[in-house]
Amino acid sequence: MPQLHHLALTTADLTTGAAFYDAVFGVLGYKSGYTSDELRTWVGHSPEILLYPVEGDDTAPHTHGRPGLQHAAMEVENRAMVDAVHEAVVAGGGTVVHAPREYDYAEGYYAVFVTDSDGNRWEFAHIPTPTQ
Repeated sequence: MPQLHHLALTTADLTTGAAFYDAVFGVLGYKSGYTSDELRTWVGHSPEILLYPVEGDDTAPHTHGRPGLQHAAMEVENRAMVDAVHEAVVAGGGTVVHAPREYDYAEGYYAVFVTDSDGNRWEFAHIPTPTQ
């Protein structure tokens, strides 16, 4: 069965972008991996997260609804992990798009939606029953 191995993103500022990923993915048990001026990685779970600096002069953040990735969703083991991600984003000055709450996608579906400094949207969800 295919499985997403890694997710590679681009950031206008590697230091700022890495601070978001250190905080959020640290809560989820990821560890900082390879670190250089050209790439940062977070490992320990699948998918591996890769963060590259922008190439060229276009540093405008992605805006929701434009062509490109709409959002990435990570399933977490319980509601407390959703709340912990929310707290990490708030403490780190990140952007919360939708605070933790239940959604009617499936019974007990509980999620938070956030964006990094480059406009990349993430959903962190506890999904106790399969979605249909």
